[in-house]
Amino acid sequence: MRSRVLTVSATASLIALAGLVSCEDTPHEGPGTPSRSAGSGVAGVVVLWPVCPVEGVPEPAEDDCRGEPTKATVHVRDRTTDDVAATVRAGQDGRFRVSLRPSEYTVTAEAPGTELCKPIDVTVRPGTYADATVRCDTGLR
Repeated sequence: MRSRVLTVSATASLIALAGLVSCEDTPHEGPGTPSRSAGSGVAGVVVLWPVCPVEGVPEPAEDDCRGEPTKATVHVRDRTTDDVAATVRAGQDGRFRVSLRPSEYTVTAEAPGTELCKPIDVTVRPGTYADATVRCDTGLR
């Protein structure tokens, strides 16, 4: 019976010590780090564009060429420091969402079969997600 009491006591001490160590290793939040409350950030979609010829297309037909969602790697950089704030993957539907602290960011992407995805600037405000649509050039004209 005595050895069980010692084992339980030793286990409790190790758990308490592990909790203290993990607190020390917690990264400090600064601009561009993910928000713990997850109440702000960037949400959007990556699209291949254009997906049909756009030169000489009459106005009503433009709606048919909005873009096609694509999987991609999305990069978010803090505009004040130019540091990478986050890198996430957009799914097959092109959608992505990343929690960030309020600040100003530049969002870009890397998509298969494209050479350039146009960077866009967004402002993340407290308690909201900025919308972002990143267009990746297909080269089709």
